Amino acid sequence: MPKNLPSLKVRQLILLIESGGCSFYRGGKGDHKLYVRYVANRKRVVPIDMGEKEFSPPYVLRILRQFEFSDEEIDMLLK
Repeated sequence: MPKNLPSLKVRQLILLIESGGCSFYRGGKGDHKLYVRYVANRKRVVPIDMGEKEFSPPYVLRILRQFEFSDEEIDMLLK
């Protein structure tokens, strides 16, 4: 598990996942937007709540895990 995972603002999280190969998929219900990442010929679609001011470290890790980022990939994204 990655150590020292920071809490992130919405825009910071979006920039982080986009640098990891994710892209905007479509709008969702309410304040949610769906982002997509293709991993091993599979499509991973994850909703992100755009109405939040800041995401806690456990929430950030949960989002990254849903996109199937490995521990090494997460460490590289956070550098």
